[in-house]
Amino acid sequence: MMIRETATSLPEHGAHRQETHGHTHVGGAKPPTHRNLGLTPSWHVGALAAAAAAALALGVWSMTQVNPVLIGGAGLIASLPPAYFVALGLSLTAFVASLSLRRLVPVLLTWQLLVTVVILHGADAVIHGLPRLEASYRHLGIADTIGQSGQLNPNLDAYFNWPGFFDMLGMLSGATGAKDLLGIATWAPVGINILMLAPLLALARRLTANPRQAWAAVWIFYLASWIGQDYLSPQAYSFVLLLTLVACLLSVFDGWAWPTERTKFSKWLARNVTNLDGSVPRYGAIAAPRADTAVLVVVCALILVAMTASHQLSPFAVIPILAALLLTGRLRLRFLPVLAVVLPLGWLLFAASSFVQGHFGQLLGSLGDIGANSLGALSTRVSGSDAHVFVVYTRIAEVALVWLLAVVGAIVGYRRKTPWLAAAAAALAPLVLIPLQPYGGELLLRLYLFSLPFAVCLAVLPLMSDHSAGLSLRRALALLLMGSVLATATVVSRYGNDSMESFSNDELAVVNRLYSTAPTGSVLIEAVRNTPWRFQHYADYDYRALVAAEPIPNAAPLSCDAANQIAHKSGAYLIVTQSQQEAAELRGSTPTGDIQRFVATCGTSPGWTKVFENAGGVIFHIEGVSNGK
Repeated sequence: MMIRETATSLPEHGAHRQETHGHTHVGGAKPPTHRNLGLTPSWHVGALAAAAAAALALGVWSMTQVNPVLIGGAGLIASLPPAYFVALGLSLTAFVASLSLRRLVPVLLTWQLLVTVVILHGADAVIHGLPRLEASYRHLGIADTIGQSGQLNPNLDAYFNWPGFFDMLGMLSGATGAKDLLGIATWAPVGINILMLAPLLALARRLTANPRQAWAAVWIFYLASWIGQDYLSPQAYSFVLLLTLVACLLSVFDGWAWPTERTKFSKWLARNVTNLDGSVPRYGAIAAPRADTAVLVVVCALILVAMTASHQLSPFAVIPILAALLLTGRLRLRFLPVLAVVLPLGWLLFAASSFVQGHFGQLLGSLGDIGANSLGALSTRVSGSDAHVFVVYTRIAEVALVWLLAVVGAIVGYRRKTPWLAAAAAALAPLVLIPLQPYGGELLLRLYLFSLPFAVCLAVLPLMSDHSAGLSLRRALALLLMGSVLATATVVSRYGNDSMESFSNDELAVVNRLYSTAPTGSVLIEAVRNTPWRFQHYADYDYRALVAAEPIPNAAPLSCDAANQIAHKSGAYLIVTQSQQEAAELRGSTPTGDIQRFVATCGTSPGWTKVFENAGGVIFHIEGVSNGK
């Protein structure tokens, strides 16, 4: 039985043992104090907690001072008041100071992380008060459609072939009686990041040498997580499941999956793993009671099933991660990687067969084309307005910095003989998906997200020692500097597209007016695919778009004929919003100023009637042949 020595234990020295009644002591020894016990004075803890509270209050207040109308092409970085950056700096300083205490205080560190999450990832909710990204509204509509009809229509679109997340949203709505989930969608980024905290900490604790490194790794994860896939989405849900699965496996099923002396391959593998990372053999494979083990195996399998039923990419990303843990002696369940392969392939062949048949060429058209799936997809994003290009380069630089730290951390870990190999293997594992498909041009973004929880476990190694004692001043300053650089970069990279990813109440008013005006079954056209709609009547209308909100080299101007052709038979309603214009300008989907020209020119064309207009956008009705055109 291992006895843990705590900071409150007093060593006994025979006849010199101290008595602590009142202020008396024996043999001239000094009475115990916070200093000679290695404890942290309670007022230090209270002061750091108060500093975090002050940072939270100042940060939230400063975000309420932002005028959303004035947010430009560079995003929030140019609109946030100086008080915001003071609050962010105070939050970062308080965390590093809390991490530097003689004794870790988990409650204090948790509080510090929560404050950082709200300040850094809650800006949209505080400033705009509405869900970010048009996909958030679409996801609410899918859940509403499934909940009301009680049926799935795989032929409607791809989402209905992976309905797990939307079924969960529908059950949440039914269980709570809340028919309007806009509030949940608004605060989803904060809530999802909070849900990640426990599995992230459990994962990092088992991939690093001591608790301080683990807490620092989680902190860096939040500072460097700019992808924005924490909105109300199947990706966010599946990512939380992935983290929970890996944390459970590392906590309960750690160790080699087979006797290392059984075959030549197992001997060779164990020998090389040990040479690379001498800490691996020291990880004990202490099995839980058989009944508990059986329950946890079932839980892990159910997590894989839930991921498979909810998202197209995440189940395939978990396969190489599990394989990496298996081959580095960190996963005892040999069958689980096999199950992780069988489930998504079986789902594609059976549950999502109608989607696969209709999109077979799209799914396999880029198979093996590494250049097109990686650098090719990346190069298309380095376009648009100058402000947008600046944001894209900031994102690339931030990713490069994190990976550079991870590479240096792997080298440091190897030299120190501290845990590093499993984290490095799991961080690199998702990259094997690059030859498969570009995933709509977002594959590299998603792979960065899947790798980040493991990469940060390496990134802390150059900044921290392997000892469990508090940080030295030099290391604390280095950690604070790195955190400040990452946090500032994330303000740019995460919120650089804020003008197109966030919406106003005026835009929602335009959408609601459209639904109250257009009869069920009408054709609804958006000029640029970036409208906060479909959160209701998801299957009741025929939704079209004239142009996607994607970079288009030498983009052609929009024409009235494109809308007229769609409306030719039975008419249509066209909606143009402020966020559509911002998306077109930022990404270069249309020529500069083309949306305004399109509205001014086509809005006065024969057969076009303005139905409604406010500061958020405008609605036109376009007559068709059956309407007398």
